[in-house]
Amino acid sequence: MKNLSGLEESKGCVLFAYNTNEVDYVSIADANAKLITKNINLPVTLVTDLETIPKFNYDKIIRIENNLDNFRTFGQTKQTWRNGGRSQAYDLSPYDLTLILDSDYLILDNSLTKLFDQNFDYRLQYNSYSDAGPLYNTMGTGYSLPFVWATCVLFRKAPETKLYFDLIKRIERNYAYYKTLFHARGTFRNDYVFAIANLVLNGYSLDQHQGSPLPIYTVEKDIDSIDIKNKNMIIKHSNSAVVSPIQNVHIMDKKYLQTENFRNFIQGICCE
Repeated sequence: MKNLSGLEESKGCVLFAYNTNEVDYVSIADANAKLITKNINLPVTLVTDLETIPKFNYDKIIRIENNLDNFRTFGQTKQTWRNGGRSQAYDLSPYDLTLILDSDYLILDNSLTKLFDQNFDYRLQYNSYSDAGPLYNTMGTGYSLPFVWATCVLFRKAPETKLYFDLIKRIERNYAYYKTLFHARGTFRNDYVFAIANLVLNGYSLDQHQGSPLPIYTVEKDIDSIDIKNKNMIIKHSNSAVVSPIQNVHIMDKKYLQTENFRNFIQGICCE
């Protein structure tokens, strides 16, 4: 619930990024931190490993030992996926109101700031769509939970939120059991853990009252370039292009996010 003390709540964004042999996630986080500063004017804290040297001037850099290495397929390639640590977000965040973002969820508008004015303990993302339509209805096959995206999570330091993250930690520690119980597919995902904890905390109700009204726009295809022209976003692929209004966008093509073209795109936006 909202702060009743009358004091101004501190607000900020927390990014989790750990480099792998294949992907420089910290450089992607550096780029997105520039967009966050430009478009929603929030301080940014980076949670990363013990060795990485970020280039962005973060509000804070928190280093943790990430022992959770998984593998997933990006395109046709099986790659390391270091997705641990997010269960500690409540303890690690220096802010009263925190926006957790994937480093590859690019902040290109200010729509998320409107959520800060709502009455909530935490807000999850239930809906994501691509140009082909909605993405993922459930976490697995058969009886399974509705899909929840941990790509963008908003939370307030409050007792119910603390209980929520304590549940997330417990489910993460016992993930093999919960994965079987809820018929989740594939490897460990924060999406699944956040969804299961939300279900348990709400008395095993599928009520989505903690959901954000803003869906996530996801680009699944490989990208050649992204440009902004005449208040539109133009995303070019090898044999097609998509034109949409400027909006936040979740990019699955990590290779593109490490290119000179992407760095120039970020530079162009931040120098406007």
